Amino acid sequence: MRSSQIALADNAPKGTQLKLLLLLQGKQKLYFKPKRYNVSDVIRGNIYAGYDRHNSEVFTYYLAMVLNYKWVAPSVIRRIHFNQDILAHAAAGLKRTMVKNDKGLVCIYGKCYYCKVNETVCPDNKGEIEGAAILYLDKQFKVNKSPWRRSYNNMKMEWENDFDFCKKVSMMLSTKRILNLIDISIIDFLIQNGDRHRYEVYKNKIILLDNGKGLGNPMLDEIDILAPLYQCCMISSSTWQTLELVSGGSLTETIKLLASFQGEKLTTDDHYRAVERRLLKVYATVKYCVAKHGSAKVFKNIDGI
Repeated sequence: MRSSQIALADNAPKGTQLKLLLLLQGKQKLYFKPKRYNVSDVIRGNIYAGYDRHNSEVFTYYLAMVLNYKWVAPSVIRRIHFNQDILAHAAAGLKRTMVKNDKGLVCIYGKCYYCKVNETVCPDNKGEIEGAAILYLDKQFKVNKSPWRRSYNNMKMEWENDFDFCKKVSMMLSTKRILNLIDISIIDFLIQNGDRHRYEVYKNKIILLDNGKGLGNPMLDEIDILAPLYQCCMISSSTWQTLELVSGGSLTETIKLLASFQGEKLTTDDHYRAVERRLLKVYATVKYCVAKHGSAKVFKNIDGI
């Protein structure tokens, strides 16, 4: 994924933001989300503001591995030489979404819902584009709307006004599915991804895809991302055991170690500290639920993370 020769580069077939579909010589396919920000950039505004962050995709992959969540697409940082790796193997459709900037560089604006000809990705002074290379999972997934999705406008969704919202969800979804959504909400809270408006399912498990809206602002802890946890007040026993194992800084230290094997710095120390701070809030939320309902009702012996 980091170094195999590219045989074909094209626009990804769908999506809201610019990404490429790469075919490797071994016939494997990758999504490639290009770098839009430096890792030290802070994204201001609402929880889903800004472009996707390529490093968030890779960080979430490592985070999910540490939390023993196996249903996540592998993702790595990759640097692609624009002329040798993209332009030389570009499909006709991709070439139609390339323009020259005022410096004479050929850049890509792509084909997607929010793509604009004046919002391009250009090679750096080495002629390279950095991004997240994400394994393309060539399966048909069932797509579902998240019960805890946002309106993306000023209108409040039902879950934002009804603290007993989980009772309604439990009439529509199984306990196992709700626990799976709670697992995902914990991961999303740790990275501050407030953009999980839908989820994909394969073999009755949620696949952790599209994690680019994390790592935006290390100073912000949007607690309502945890709504599935504090509204339902239950958690898989295996998830809780895993969370207890990664206390005291070991969660982020393990992620740093995994990233170092590839020689990458995935994010800033501020973001690592933020993840540890948010983990304490997850612990506090579970303790609140136990105090309110008792351990027998909170901890469920159904496989989660």
